[in-house]
Amino acid sequence: MSTIDELRAGTGTLVAGLPMPTFRRIQVEPISGACGCEISGVDLREPLDDATLQEIMKAFEHFLVIVFRDQNLTPEQHKAFSRYFGPITELPQAPTYGEHSDMQEVRREAHEPENVVPSFEHFHTDSPFLERPPLCIVMRALDVPKYGGDTAFSNAYLIYEHLSDGMKELLDGLQVVYSGKDIWSRNEKLPPEKRLRLRESHSFREEELENIHPAVRVHPVTGRKALFATTAYFKRFVGWSEAESRALVNYLQSLAQHLHYHCRVKWKKDTLIVWDNRFLLHRGIHDFKYERRHLIRTTIMGERPLGVKDLPLKNS
Repeated sequence: MSTIDELRAGTGTLVAGLPMPTFRRIQVEPISGACGCEISGVDLREPLDDATLQEIMKAFEHFLVIVFRDQNLTPEQHKAFSRYFGPITELPQAPTYGEHSDMQEVRREAHEPENVVPSFEHFHTDSPFLERPPLCIVMRALDVPKYGGDTAFSNAYLIYEHLSDGMKELLDGLQVVYSGKDIWSRNEKLPPEKRLRLRESHSFREEELENIHPAVRVHPVTGRKALFATTAYFKRFVGWSEAESRALVNYLQSLAQHLHYHCRVKWKKDTLIVWDNRFLLHRGIHDFKYERRHLIRTTIMGERPLGVKDLPLKNS
């Protein structure tokens, strides 16, 4: 029996597709039945003891996005907490935050159009074109609109688990070409008022900006499977034509819109969230005008995505 089967064989309330875990060191309140929770009783300015950290990581793995309120952190405290999840990495396309080259910002000034923030219009995973796409994002709000500007999340585990057996079998064998090579050239062709805010320079080689990954991603510890095929940075499925690829990925993208896979986080000043970039899709909601929205973040390096074909063969 797999780890996932063992978990599902338990009893209790189901949330995020699995029985609700027990927590003793932190207070956990699920945001929706699909994903996400708010954690209270923790001050992230201070080092975490092992038992508290273990429960935070349990919540992160189960809910995929964890939310902490009223965390007034310095950039160095933000980075120190981030390193509990893994090494901090840079991204080639994301604008950096001030003198901190290892932090990024998502910023829209009150006078700027919605399109200045990349990829807000579709659910997506960050930087899937890298050989080791980010494991997670640690993001904190500095300035937010009075109303609106939430971030929505969609659980890619549940999307995959609700597919038909035939579709699962098809996707289990597919690979995706993701590429970030043409981000800057496409942006330069747009009128100035429609351009995205991108990082002006980076140290990544061109060949590092395109990679092939499985369309179905497997958690390296639990073995749980999730859809890993979305339209952002998508080029094609390996062995498929562009037209065939686009038709299938557009269908898969539409599944992420279903509300029963979602949670939605309302930002407040000093809200900090951590989301699993491997098994969760996200998008900003730009339903505000003439107000500033400024978020800062660190990005944690992930593993090379594991696909179904990478799993050990079952004994016959």
